[in-house]
Amino acid sequence: MSNRLKFRKYLVLAACFLIMAVSFSIINNITSLFIDPVTKHLRLSISSFSFVFTIGAITTALMSPIIGQLISKVPLKAIMSLGAILAGGGFFCYSLATQIWMFYVIAVIVGIGTSCLTVIPISTAITHWFEDKKGMALGIAMAGAGTGSFIWMQIVSRMLTDLSYQETYAILGLIILVVCLPLTLFVMKMPPDTTIEAKKKEKISYKDIHWSMQLILFALGLFLLGVNISGTKMHIQPYLTHLGHPLTFNANVGSTQAIFALLGNLIGGYVFDKLNLRNSIIIFVSMSLLSYICLIYGAFAPLLFVFAALFGLCLCLPSMLPSYGTSALFGKEHYAMHLGFINMIFTFGGALGPMISGFIADHLNYTLVWVTYFALTVLYSIFLLISLRSKKPQT
Repeated sequence: MSNRLKFRKYLVLAACFLIMAVSFSIINNITSLFIDPVTKHLRLSISSFSFVFTIGAITTALMSPIIGQLISKVPLKAIMSLGAILAGGGFFCYSLATQIWMFYVIAVIVGIGTSCLTVIPISTAITHWFEDKKGMALGIAMAGAGTGSFIWMQIVSRMLTDLSYQETYAILGLIILVVCLPLTLFVMKMPPDTTIEAKKKEKISYKDIHWSMQLILFALGLFLLGVNISGTKMHIQPYLTHLGHPLTFNANVGSTQAIFALLGNLIGGYVFDKLNLRNSIIIFVSMSLLSYICLIYGAFAPLLFVFAALFGLCLCLPSMLPSYGTSALFGKEHYAMHLGFINMIFTFGGALGPMISGFIADHLNYTLVWVTYFALTVLYSIFLLISLRSKKPQT
């Protein structure tokens, strides 16, 4: 690879990091801070507002296979630029919503934008630019989400103290547009050997996917992983409020989680490159199980920071496992289409998580929420580990 291409691939990696740090972290990782002010102002139940996240996740899931196919036919910058406009503009529109159905409609727009802007396009670009050390490259790109979460958790918590939630929504939407749109227009592109000109001649469809028991089990495991992660992330802040902690304490717990999520992506990238998928999954699932024990006994405040550290470290699983696992198990052939299908199933799980948490919290209690997710963690780890035994991984 020439020096010019080497510079370009690291420029693409930096852009991916920034896009994840701004758009993904704002839309997915800090919006739980809005649950309390919005539900109180509009007199909504937690479960009804949590459905906003569910709609966004369902939209992202339905868009995933479409984006997976479009990447082979449409220039990457066109897809991602449209995503930046819809994600940033949609998030701005949350500031104008006065009824719950408006939040639901806007969530569809934001979900489409997120699909076009983040995980699938970024994972596809990284996988093709970095032939070797793709685990570390993916880890760095996805670490943007942890970095952004740490920064935005502090900023947004203070914004919500000093400003209305409507003003906060508007400012964040504009930030997404101003930062991400130039990056998608002027930096993001595929390497020369996977240009659209070379790929658009191929007539490919989802019939070209290697359907197998391995794929089904892997996707099912990721479905349950999605339920766990989203259901937990979106309800940590309401849970801390439920325990009676002040907003500053809650923000510190969230920032601790974000710091360790950043470390987790970097460490996870190294672990995924050095160890096999099976051992990597076992390590991070063990951390996840311990984190839920800390939440169950969350009345003892120091355990909440232990939870934040452990849970943050194992967040490399949802950020890296779909992308890295797809490449490792099924190869680069039709990578975006495999990832589109797998990410759709994973995101459907993510769509259910907040709704499940909200329902249990509204009708029972948060302790039962964490017990449920402890059990699901055991179950999804079994599916993932079986999928790795059913067929020799492809590299």
